[in-house]
Amino acid sequence: MSIQITKLNFSYPSSHTNLFEDFSLSIQDGWTCIAGSNGSGKSTLLKLSAGLLNADGGKISSDGNALYCAQDCSEIPDNLYNAFWSDDNEVRKFFSILCVTEEMLERYESLSGGEKKRIQIASALAEKPSLLLLDEPTNHLDEKTKAMILKALKSFSGTGIIVSHDRSFADSLCTRTIYLYNEASSFAGGKERTVYDTYPCGLSKALELRQSGAEQSRGEWERLNAKASSEKERSAKLEAQNQKSKARLSKKAIDSHDHDAQRKIDTARILGKDRSTGDAKARLSSQIRQTENERDAVKKSLKRKEGFSLSESDFSKTIVIQEEILKTPSYSLKIPHIEINSGTKIALTGENGSGKTLFVKHVISLLEKAGRQKEMLYLPQEISLEQTKSIMSDFYGLEESERGEVLSTLYRLGSEVERLAFLPSEKSEEEMQDAPRLSPGELRKLMIALAVQKPLSLLILDEPTNHMDITSVRALENALSSLDCAMITVSHDKIFLEKISNASLVAERNGNLGEIKRSL
Repeated sequence: MSIQITKLNFSYPSSHTNLFEDFSLSIQDGWTCIAGSNGSGKSTLLKLSAGLLNADGGKISSDGNALYCAQDCSEIPDNLYNAFWSDDNEVRKFFSILCVTEEMLERYESLSGGEKKRIQIASALAEKPSLLLLDEPTNHLDEKTKAMILKALKSFSGTGIIVSHDRSFADSLCTRTIYLYNEASSFAGGKERTVYDTYPCGLSKALELRQSGAEQSRGEWERLNAKASSEKERSAKLEAQNQKSKARLSKKAIDSHDHDAQRKIDTARILGKDRSTGDAKARLSSQIRQTENERDAVKKSLKRKEGFSLSESDFSKTIVIQEEILKTPSYSLKIPHIEINSGTKIALTGENGSGKTLFVKHVISLLEKAGRQKEMLYLPQEISLEQTKSIMSDFYGLEESERGEVLSTLYRLGSEVERLAFLPSEKSEEEMQDAPRLSPGELRKLMIALAVQKPLSLLILDEPTNHMDITSVRALENALSSLDCAMITVSHDKIFLEKISNASLVAERNGNLGEIKRSL
């Protein structure tokens, strides 16, 4: 056993409830994936395990040293240069596996995010920690970089824990999945605290098992509840019969001089001819209590509605992209003749820097030149501050009924919408500053929820799952797979693309030349 968490208690100063309450967990050697919704405490649990946060109570113990790698890798690792120039081949091998060169060290500030992540992980592995904790290590990374990181992490012999929503990556690395969730939002009668379920498999299979288990628990609860209701109906009928029997055995309505009728009632009382009804009711009452106890012992899994539909669109005209070569000062990208019809859902893949964004911008410019920009929504990889202000302004400017529809869509995309239900009394700049601030993932979902209120012919999504938790990713893919409009989705998430796409293009680069190709 490499890490043991016993009766952990933790809450942030700004919170009125405990995030973790009497939380106990043990994690063995090998790789474990931690998944769950935003706010369930995934990153917090890693930081507590690494000693970067102090628990309010309980105990965390591990064998040897623990090392935490944050999502952000902009800072140069403290041990980078010593490890890179080490005489120990067992230390240097990680830099070799991850293709880290001396030239990269000399220009760290100008490196891509993927190059910095490779250096961060190589430096972490070079420390030879007993416990390695990685927070979303594959965000923004292309398949080639993921493959290098996966190879390096598989060579790690200690206890590894990753927080990830990348199912393909987690499936390839992890043999165990721990799913964190808020008990109150997942089960009827649950407490406001984080609990977990554990599965002896990768993330994809764990999610399937979790969904199956939730459906079974709901089905069993509803079966027992229906049984209890049926038994109560039978009990009510028996009670009615019992009251009739009591009325028949009553002497109130009999003439005091009718001795023959009185003797018959006395005989019936002695023989207990009508006692069977009361006995049956007593037995049934006992059965009802047993059934309700069985029902209450089953955790009733709450079900969240998912999916959304676009407003009816009058835009049916095909989007035609002519064959040509797009040029920038340092790169040329050849694109073929492409026709995008309603319902065409294109997965656009390729290594970072191969021209995917260049192609997307070209498609956008074609629609703008044709005066069709209102038919399109482009969801960029990163949303600027100005765009954020515009999105929030659009949301708060809606009529109450329209805002309700947006909130409903957000809920179906896996969001908790209570904070956004706040509406400034006036729409002044000062009050807008006080409006709730959304995470990048929540902001993306709000952008989509606003867009689907209007007719669309083309949805362009650039890495839509970045910054989203696995609950939101699955809700989004279920929603997008049911849309009728055309889509172009740029993503490195293979499973996500398989779920939502029916066509594919790949950007390939060779030096300063690139090409968009149809992929079979």
